[in-house]
This record gives sequence, structure tokens and C-alpha cells, in this order.
Amino acid sequence: MINRGAVVIRYREAFRDWLRSIGVKEEEFEDHGDKSVYLVGVCEYPEDEEEVLQDSSAAIFYEEVSAWHLDSEQYPDFNDFALFQSWFETEYFDMVSDTLDEPLKKSE
Repeated sequence: MINRGAVVIRYREAFRDWLRSIGVKEEEFEDHGDKSVYLVGVCEYPEDEEEVLQDSSAAIFYEEVSAWHLDSEQYPDFNDFALFQSWFETEYFDMVSDTLDEPLKKSE
């Protein structure tokens, strides 16, 4: 097991609306899939899940936005966790195991 939790995010209609507004064709994001997995902090208690998600929400938000559009001038302002929740459905997992013997590597 590793000292991280994981969150799966799925696109909500509000995010898809933004993709359409910047010219992404529906078949492009349908072909891409609508979910990603991020390593986040570990929750000691189930009631801590929202706080852990809030701590990582801006990083996840901008990672998802930049994956679709490189012009940061057109990024929406991330101003609160409510926006994150309106754009992404989340599912948190507190037990993450690494099944490989090689070390984790972080790429830029």
C-alpha cells in the first residue's frame, strides 16, 4: 500500500458544456473517455474526504482544463470548490496499493 488516496473524476455536463464552448467536438471527448484518476491525500476518517478533495481540487481542475486547451487565457477562473463539484463527479478511494516492484516516477 502507498501513502496516498485516489480520486476518480468523471465529467459532468457543465464541463462538457465548457468543452463545447471552446470548440471541442462531442465525439472528441466521447472518444477520450470522461474520467481520470489522481493520487491525493489519505483520509483518516470518511468525514475528511471532502477536505482532502478540496485540497487537491484546484490542481485537478487545471490539469483537466489544460489537457483539453492550451490557451490559459481562456481558462475559467477557479474560484471555489462548488465550481469543481459542478464540473466533476468524484469517487474517493482510501486504499491504494502498488502492485509493481519498480519505484513510482513523477513526470512533468
